[in-house]
Amino acid sequence: MHYGIDVGGTKTEIAIYDRDWQCLDRWREPTPAQDGEAFLTMLTRLVQQADDRCGGQGTLGLGFPGVLDEQGHLVAANLPGLRAWALETTLAARLDRAFVIENDSRCFVVSETGPGGAAEGQRNVFGAILGTGAGGGAIVEGRLLKGGGRFAGEWGHLPLPAAAAKRYDLPLLSCGCGLEACLEAYIAGPGLVRLHRHFGGASVSAEQWHQAWEAGEKSAQRARDCHLDLVGGALASVVKLLSPQVIVVGGGLSTMDRFVEALSGAIAEHLFAGVEVPEVVRSRLGDASGVRGAAMLGAAASAGNPVVGGHEKGRP
Repeated sequence: MHYGIDVGGTKTEIAIYDRDWQCLDRWREPTPAQDGEAFLTMLTRLVQQADDRCGGQGTLGLGFPGVLDEQGHLVAANLPGLRAWALETTLAARLDRAFVIENDSRCFVVSETGPGGAAEGQRNVFGAILGTGAGGGAIVEGRLLKGGGRFAGEWGHLPLPAAAAKRYDLPLLSCGCGLEACLEAYIAGPGLVRLHRHFGGASVSAEQWHQAWEAGEKSAQRARDCHLDLVGGALASVVKLLSPQVIVVGGGLSTMDRFVEALSGAIAEHLFAGVEVPEVVRSRLGDASGVRGAAMLGAAASAGNPVVGGHEKGRP
């Protein structure tokens, strides 16, 4: 059996898959985001529960938000209780098996290129998640791109282009990562609300913006035009750097009316002649992609697959 764990700021989900990637069981627990010891105890308990249900040990992959710094500490705004722990080393001492830790956005793109995914079998894919944040990951020549610092694909932290800031008279907003004017602050769900209010709207959620847009409100339309322009420009930068065959879009904003369908044209506006726009598709597996991708990474690492790396048993 293969286990995947998807850690979020409010809930943590574990899922059990068979060799054909059919989900056999899944359950969730609240995430003790403020208490590192309680969190580690919870993870250990979830894995033991999975072993008890399966009657043996399964392979294991874990998807986390944020990134691991050079000392192995997790940098994630919504999991402050883990900041003091060297996560990989600590878990290696508690989990009696090999395991993989990866960013949840990278887990997403692994799942969507796997069996039944929106980009199944493709060797060059970029996965873009637009929800409460803007995360991403890339498959390049069939391999998950990690980079030296293990944070490759963080397109949401590209800077707001000066031309766009001038065109829409946008303010320079602080980002949760500590930098100023990261695209995430404008293109994620809360950013879309900020754009709506910037243009004179009064929404407090992406859903309220969407209702205003459906009703034909001019400020909502202006926010959508700006948002598409910013997302299109950011993904065009990804195309120039990585030349993916497919861009898979997930997260809550991907479900908005005609958003994904409009992205190809928005990307094309920022590409020069001779560069083709990749196929842009919506995630096929939705919320299940992160936990399934984590399980796939764990299974591959356990089999010694050098594409995804991993941990030897009991060793970080």
